[in-house]
Amino acid sequence: MSLKKGTKFYKRTDFKITLWYIVTFLVTTSIIFTFMYMRIRHHLIKEIDRFLQDESREFALKISETPMDFNEAIKEYERDTLGREYYPIYFRVLDENGMIIATSRNFGEIVYPINQEKLKGIAVGSRYVETVKVPGRRTPFRILISRLIVDKKFDSVIQIGTRMRSMSKTLGNLSENILTAIPIVLILGTMGGWILARRGLAPIAYITKATQKITATNLGNRLKSRQSNDELDQLIATINEMVSRLEDSFKRMNQLTADVSHELRTPLSAMRGEAELLLSKPRPTGEYRKALVTSIEKLDFLARMIDDLILLSKFDSNEAGLQMIPVKLAQLVTNLWEFFKVLAEQKGITFSVGEIEQAAVAGDRTRLQQLFTNLIDNAIKFTASGGHIDISLRNDGRFAKVSISDTGIGIPNAEFKHIFERFYQVDKARGKESGGVGLGLSICQWIAKAHHGKIALESAVGKGSHFVVSLPLVAEK
Repeated sequence: MSLKKGTKFYKRTDFKITLWYIVTFLVTTSIIFTFMYMRIRHHLIKEIDRFLQDESREFALKISETPMDFNEAIKEYERDTLGREYYPIYFRVLDENGMIIATSRNFGEIVYPINQEKLKGIAVGSRYVETVKVPGRRTPFRILISRLIVDKKFDSVIQIGTRMRSMSKTLGNLSENILTAIPIVLILGTMGGWILARRGLAPIAYITKATQKITATNLGNRLKSRQSNDELDQLIATINEMVSRLEDSFKRMNQLTADVSHELRTPLSAMRGEAELLLSKPRPTGEYRKALVTSIEKLDFLARMIDDLILLSKFDSNEAGLQMIPVKLAQLVTNLWEFFKVLAEQKGITFSVGEIEQAAVAGDRTRLQQLFTNLIDNAIKFTASGGHIDISLRNDGRFAKVSISDTGIGIPNAEFKHIFERFYQVDKARGKESGGVGLGLSICQWIAKAHHGKIALESAVGKGSHFVVSLPLVAEK
């Protein structure tokens, strides 16, 4: 996995993943080993307790069934158990008052005091077990205390115990084995975690290298999918989509630059040629005046185009600063119809208004007025004398739909997907004559989208065009 020069090791992702893997693995292993140790210890203690219970029963049977007297029975039991190596027996017999009746010779090692309160609480047939730690000894003793009745006459308490040395050795060996196993498991876990981290991050290294190679000159390159349909494949797909958007943006930017250059070059070249022609020899005052009027018209054309470009630039950078307020479209549409009706009549075009329903939308009044102005202006420009334009407003309960239809030159179906592109003109010759540069519909589309609306188009060559602007309704105040 390649890294940039100077990247600190502890900041690398594979190192962090491995470190977290080691910590998690160590904690998990420690919990498992601790649980196993405690379970084994508990099991060994229960085994000792069962052993003491068996010895307690054997002791009781020895006393109750032997034909010899009590003291002889005690001595014989002591002889049988004293020589045991692993679990030697320590015992003491007390009467009901807590007085010592009999004791083994080794019981003194335990240093186990007589507790009168505990003795009184022991019922016939009951027992309890406890661990006794003796000062100066490393291993404790386990003692079982039970109450015994012999021949229905002799009532006594038997305290019988044994050393826990074997259990301590077993647990000690287990602890040593665990402490030996933990470093081995940790080393193997570290190696496994490192390998998994490196293999898991290998696709990211590929993504990093491949993405670094994509520049403005090769935006057509794409990252290859691993066909695993996992998160990394989703990341690759997201990066490819982002590069596609960047490629499209660069193409539109380059196209915009070329279009702007072309649109500026023509009027500027014409103005320069006219100026050079005027300066080639003295001219009458009227020619100078006519040339200045023509230059002013061309400058107005350039100023409008620059204003439109600045507006589109603000739209692209979200700096248009729309003032969203409730706008009553019926009044806005009616005012525009009254204004453009005069211009249409001057060109010999009939401009009628259809059904106008009440509808309110949340929007910027100035931009909405610009949207409908551009559409009406285009309808007038591309409709010949004797034609007809109609505007209407309909409220369908969800959207306000403003329809603008004309009987103009129309738009071919093949041009529909380009009609809202910047500087795109279906009939460039007619566009030049009308003073347009192909930015009006781009501005209209942006304004509609900024208001969460859309523009639909129906058109046929020679029959006219029908634009429908749909904007979401808001409650009227």
